[in-house]
Amino acid sequence: MEVFPYLPFVPDKKTVMRRLGSQKASLPAELSDNIDALLRQAESAFTVRAKAAIFPLEHLDSAHVSIAGAVVESAMLARLLEKSSAAYVMGASIPAWDVEKISEAMLAGEGLKAIVFDAYASEYVDGALDVLIARKNEALRRTRQKLTKHRFSPGYGDLDIAYQKVFFDLLDMRTLDVTINENYLLSPEKSVIAIAGVE
Repeated sequence: MEVFPYLPFVPDKKTVMRRLGSQKASLPAELSDNIDALLRQAESAFTVRAKAAIFPLEHLDSAHVSIAGAVVESAMLARLLEKSSAAYVMGASIPAWDVEKISEAMLAGEGLKAIVFDAYASEYVDGALDVLIARKNEALRRTRQKLTKHRFSPGYGDLDIAYQKVFFDLLDMRTLDVTINENYLLSPEKSVIAIAGVE
């Protein structure tokens, strides 16, 4: 199991702005400057922790795979992993005390700050998975292997959100202070699990 107490990563401003639904160039100068200042604050306001591991993969049919003995039904995931010999499962989370800064800003009447922080945190935790993939690809290169170009998360496409619990348990995300509820949603909110294949 690979454990990362901290992953250095700074989301690209353009991706944060896209998540905000805005093009920075089209904003009034004062608002643009305010957003830039808030993005700089966000860089020091959030941290991300992560875990990842390679698990045995068995191809059952065109819509089912077995990952570490757990049968998963998803034609889209089976297609992603069709050339893979193993599965690389990743989980990343922004700690609750950092995520709370978003609601604290909203409660303080700082709406713009809350919106910018929320968008930044979403891009940050998602980008952390890209960092994990890049690091793993560097290690796999020595054995002439690589991860699939794409990754897949429970709740997307035909991969039922209920499988989130399977991967949550495989990674033992509790050690990152992450919990999962009866609807298979992760807490803190800015937490994500994804699967890639080892080819």
